[in-house]
Amino acid sequence: MSKLFRFQPLTALAFTGLTVATLTTGCGEDNPLADAQSGLCCSEFVVGADLSGVDFELEGEIKGQYSALAQASADLAAVASGALTDVSIACENIARDLGAKKADADAAAAKTGSARVTALCNLATAQIEANFGASAEVKGKLSVNFQPPVCTASIDAQANCEGSCTVDASCDAMATPPKCTGGKLTVECSGSCEAEGGVDVSCSGTCTGECSGSCTAEAGATVDCEGTCEGSCTADGTANSASGVQADGTCMGKCDGKCTAKAGAKVDCSGTCEGSCSAKCEAKAGVKFTCDGKCEGDFEAPKCEGGKAELNCKADADCKASCSASASAKAECKPPSLNVAYDVTGTASADAQVKLEAGLASLRANLPNLIVVLKARGAAFATGIEGTLNASGKIAGNAGDLSVKATACLLPIGAAVTEAGGNFKASLEASAKVAGAAGIK
Repeated sequence: MSKLFRFQPLTALAFTGLTVATLTTGCGEDNPLADAQSGLCCSEFVVGADLSGVDFELEGEIKGQYSALAQASADLAAVASGALTDVSIACENIARDLGAKKADADAAAAKTGSARVTALCNLATAQIEANFGASAEVKGKLSVNFQPPVCTASIDAQANCEGSCTVDASCDAMATPPKCTGGKLTVECSGSCEAEGGVDVSCSGTCTGECSGSCTAEAGATVDCEGTCEGSCTADGTANSASGVQADGTCMGKCDGKCTAKAGAKVDCSGTCEGSCSAKCEAKAGVKFTCDGKCEGDFEAPKCEGGKAELNCKADADCKASCSASASAKAECKPPSLNVAYDVTGTASADAQVKLEAGLASLRANLPNLIVVLKARGAAFATGIEGTLNASGKIAGNAGDLSVKATACLLPIGAAVTEAGGNFKASLEASAKVAGAAGIK
């Protein structure tokens, strides 16, 4: 994650920015020279927009490289702005809920950009320490437990981007499932999905091993069951099995309907397994299901969960970096569910207990968005910013190959990715400070 704090100024891009600054100044509608200058202004680059249809008036190899750079910059800037907003809101909620003075919270909220997120999160940190730290009115220990959040990126978009990086780019990303280094690859598979490395695979079909989740019997048949049976539960005929309907209403025996296994239980499923399979899962005819193992058969919509997608595309390294940055920025990152508790070691009045519970409720509601920035997006975002800045510098260094339109757009593109780095750095540092106060490392 340290990459985020080692950005170096790109002199080539800065120089290009200076050369086009006078061209792009005053391109608004109220400028009497706007029509004459239209070719020298950049209105096509919009943060967060889909730029795939934008014509930057380029031809040849640089066309794909420039488009990938523009899209990555737009995506990174949008995500960084969103992170700044999410972290600011979360910190403001925590600060106010935990008792920050209204005047202090209002003053912090009135700031803008990085200054706002820093001020609000400083207030949130102070309130967490005051309510749950060593000087808290109610003595105890704060604990926060959660499963690390994971970001899932679509590989299709990255493959399309890398495939257009150069005129003669070779990209057979979809010929075989791509790699997801450091994470888990999932595809929509219509064949079979086989477990690898001793890890169970997701299954919606016939499992040749043991099934955990639910197992549904075929018509006129029964399935082994250790859990809840939606149908009739009968003894399985084995000795010393305590088979049949149990005292708590669950089934241990045979089920002629749908059996949902108890947590941690696995059974041999002779019907349709919906859950995970310890061996190979065979899909029903014409049915696609999410496979996170080795897919044999037709597949589509590959996604890389919690890692970096590596595609077999022979394209320029800087263009590939821009495509990877764009895909990473667009990745879906779900906030984690978490458990926040405060183990009271002293005594608490009724009013203090009410205040304590309100504070814990606020942490449960607002910490997840901070954890996404801190634990899920951080490293990938740093890599994306660095790769995009490098690509920007190289394209700016070859300004002679650019059209007037592309040259004009370099300034907002460069400004967007530079601002993205600053915004995300502020969000990351602010999130780390609040999380540290809550005991999250």
